[in-house]
Amino acid sequence: MARVVKAEHLSKVYRMGQVDVEALHDVSLALEEGELIAIMGPSGSGKSTLMHLIGCLDQPTSGELIVNGEKVSQLNDRELARLRGRAIGFVFQTFNLIPRVNALTNVLMPMGFTHLLPPREREERARSLLEQVGLGSRLKHMPSELSGGERQRVAIARALANDPKLILADEPTGNLDTKSGAQIMELFDQLNERGHTIVVVTHDPNIAQHAQRIVHLLDGRVQDASEVSLGIS
Repeated sequence: MARVVKAEHLSKVYRMGQVDVEALHDVSLALEEGELIAIMGPSGSGKSTLMHLIGCLDQPTSGELIVNGEKVSQLNDRELARLRGRAIGFVFQTFNLIPRVNALTNVLMPMGFTHLLPPREREERARSLLEQVGLGSRLKHMPSELSGGERQRVAIARALANDPKLILADEPTGNLDTKSGAQIMELFDQLNERGHTIVVVTHDPNIAQHAQRIVHLLDGRVQDASEVSLGIS
């Protein structure tokens, strides 16, 4: 089994005026291909900071991070953008869809940046992904015409556009009602069963029970990384 992420002794310090604030301290973890893990902790514990580092959206102050076999510290901005575009799919709490274009175009856009597929095949893949997340009849709908759960399904289809090794989901059910949130997590379960590696950042223990492993953070430090005993099978 391939290792998708290896983080060793990661720390992240932000300069806030005249004060240094340590958001992460000496965090080490490994993520194997095909895992679904949850990162939990209260507000300010470093969950989103860790996700941003794993997603190559930010660089650690110290420590080593390897994503998809590449040492992040050795990559320039262009190479980091390439790694993000080809190996990582992002799902955010606020969906981050482009409001002026329809669901199909939202899913198409990441493919235009990476050029992994010829143009004639991109629309076919975008349609297929939207059908996989249950939105085959909503291709031409604008985000404002979709429910919160449907918008998050579009965001998941978009995250899958370039067939990434890793999907990072930051509070993906945070803006959804209980039923819609459960449906989104069922979709993540299905994606994981198909072999996708998924990291879910959450404060909700019910969401975390879908993971095989939970990493607990507090004040920027790993408190515990344990197997889930009552996970969803």
